[in-house]
Amino acid sequence: MIGVQLPLSVQLPDAAGFENFHAGPNAAVVAALRQAAAGDAPSSILLHGAPGSGKTHLLQALSRAAGRHGRRAAYLPLESFAQQQPAALAGFEAFELLCLDDIGAAVLDRAWALALLRLVDAVHARGGRCVFGTAAAPGALPRAPLPDLRTRLAACAVFGLKPLAEADLCALLRLRAAARGLELPPEVAQFLLHRLPRDVPGLLGALDLLDRGSLSAQRRLTIPFVQQQLSGAVLPGAQTVPG
Repeated sequence: MIGVQLPLSVQLPDAAGFENFHAGPNAAVVAALRQAAAGDAPSSILLHGAPGSGKTHLLQALSRAAGRHGRRAAYLPLESFAQQQPAALAGFEAFELLCLDDIGAAVLDRAWALALLRLVDAVHARGGRCVFGTAAAPGALPRAPLPDLRTRLAACAVFGLKPLAEADLCALLRLRAAARGLELPPEVAQFLLHRLPRDVPGLLGALDLLDRGSLSAQRRLTIPFVQQQLSGAVLPGAQTVPG
C-alpha cells in the first residue's frame, strides 16, 4: 500500500498505474478514476468488467494515484480477505479512499456483508469515498443478504469496462513492451494476436516470457524468434501455445 502501515498488508504491483493502462474505448472511465484519485468523485463508485478487462489494474492504479495526491488510500482484494475473519477490515475506516475489489466474494456471507456495510458507512461518515470492483454488472451481482448493503451498492455511480478491439490490444502490448524497454514491432504484435487467445492476461504472460527470452538470448523480437520462444509455452489460464 502507499506509505502507511495497514491492518492487513496488501502490496501493490509496480506495474499497476494509469500511465501504462491502454484505455481504448474506456477513456471516460479512466478519466473519472483519475478525478477520483484527486478527491473529485461521488461518495461511491462501482467499476465492473469481465476478467482480464483491467478492472483490478485500474483499482490498484487509483489507490496508488490517490497516495501521490497525499490521500490515505488502500486497495483491498476481498476475495483474498474472505479467507480471514471479517474483523480483518477493522482499521480501514480511517482511510480517505478504499478500493474494494471482488465484492461479489464477500456480499453473500452475512458476517462479511455486515462488516462491509459498517466499513462503508464509517468511511462515508468521515467524508471518505469507496470504489467497488466486480466482474458482474450491477444487475447481475449476487443478492446481498442485508438490504442496507444492497441500498449502498445501488446508489453507486456505475462504470463498465468495454473489451478492447484488435487495434487496442496491439497498442496495449506495445505500451507494456515499451515500459520494459522492449521493442515490439507492429507485425510481431499482430502475430501474437493471431497466434494466441485474445485475453489480456494470456497476452501479457506471453510478453513476460518474450521479455525474459529476449534478454537471455540478446535477440530482438522477430516473428521467427517469437514463434520459437512461445512454442509449447504455458501461459496464464493454463493455455498452451501450439508448437
